[in-house]
This record gives sequence, C-alpha cells and structure tokens, in this order.
Amino acid sequence: MNIFDGIQIPKIIYEAKSKYNGNIQVYQLGTTRKIKVDNFDQSVNPESESCKRLVWGRTLEILKEEVPELKNIFILGLGGGTVAHLISKHYPGVSITSVEIDDVMVDVAKKYFDLDKIPNHNVIVDDALRVVVEPENFGISYGSFEAVFVDIYIGEKYPDLGSSGNFISAVKKMLMPGGLVIFNRMYHSTHQDDVNIFIDYVSNFFKEVKCLVVAGHTNSDNILIYGRV
Repeated sequence: MNIFDGIQIPKIIYEAKSKYNGNIQVYQLGTTRKIKVDNFDQSVNPESESCKRLVWGRTLEILKEEVPELKNIFILGLGGGTVAHLISKHYPGVSITSVEIDDVMVDVAKKYFDLDKIPNHNVIVDDALRVVVEPENFGISYGSFEAVFVDIYIGEKYPDLGSSGNFISAVKKMLMPGGLVIFNRMYHSTHQDDVNIFIDYVSNFFKEVKCLVVAGHTNSDNILIYGRV
C-alpha cells in the first residue's frame, strides 16, 4: 500500500486568460471549488466547509449583526459571487447590485459557481471607480444602498485608486444615511503598514470604524474594515 493512497489532490478543472486577472484557475477538491488568481483564493463555493470561517463567511456575520433586516446591498468586486450567494441565502428577497471589471471572471462565475441562480441580482461589468463616480450612467442613484461591500482585489493587488479620497467619498455617497460599508483588505506582513494607513484614512469618512482580522491559510490573513455613514 502506498502511503499516499487516499490523499486527495486539488484538480484544475478550468483555466482562462484575462487582461485584468491574468491566469484564472478553477480548482476542485472534494466538494470544495475555488477560483485562484496569482495563486490566491479569489472565491470559493458557498457550500464549502471552509467558507464560513474565511473572509466570505465573516463578511456575512458582520452584515447579520449590523444590518439584520438587509433589503439591498452594493458589491464592488464580485469575483465568483461567493458573498452574493451567502447574502442571497440569508436574506430572502434582498436586492443585490454587483460590479465586476473582468468579463472573463463573470463568465467563470456563471459556468462554475451558479452566478445566474442568484435572484434579484444585477451584475454590472465595468470599473468600480467609474460606476461609483457616475452611477446615473448605470441606472443607480446615490443614497440607494443600506450596505456596500468593497472587495476590488486583482490577485493580491489592491488598486491605488481604491485608497483614494475620490473613490472612498463616492462609495460613501452610495449609502443611505446610517448605511454600512465593509472593505476587505489582505493583511499579510508585507501589506500591514499600507492597510493600517488605509484604516486611519477611512476613519475620516466613516463613523464607528471597526476592524476584524480573519485568519486564512498560511500567511494569508484578511482584515475587514467597516463603519457607518
């Protein structure tokens, strides 16, 4: 008997090239399916056992605590749709508007992560900064959302514009009075100084800013930064 008998190895079931995300890979291991970009987990199927304890599930926990009767939410950075699936399941009838710059990622989400099965879900394929600065061009009005979730990574890269005052101010305008914003940032040792500066900066725009560090896999923690208008 080989000592490796019975050991499951993740299998790549799909690969695609994107001008935004580079090499997108879909992995399958048992009942868990993941999207990886630059070897970083971008999305996981919501049925996965790891989903609840990782950043996607912890985002839902914040929403459940802070906005227990959520009726609508704006997601910037859809990825494979993990958070959208979790929100839709927990809040029946919720209206979700998502923005994703990468049409290839949206196609992957439809093919491998049942994106089209999320009810009341409007997907805008465009740049998140453009959408929040000119929402009327996309049929959206300022002050329309009870919550905004910002997760605009490309692999491990957080766009510089995502830390700009113009972007953060525009995100704030999307929220109703008292609305909740949640930013997802990676919190590796190489990113912590930048993220700590970001937290201080965000505190100039939002009230009651809190942080939740979410342990991931080795050297891959995230931090959820959230506050209110």
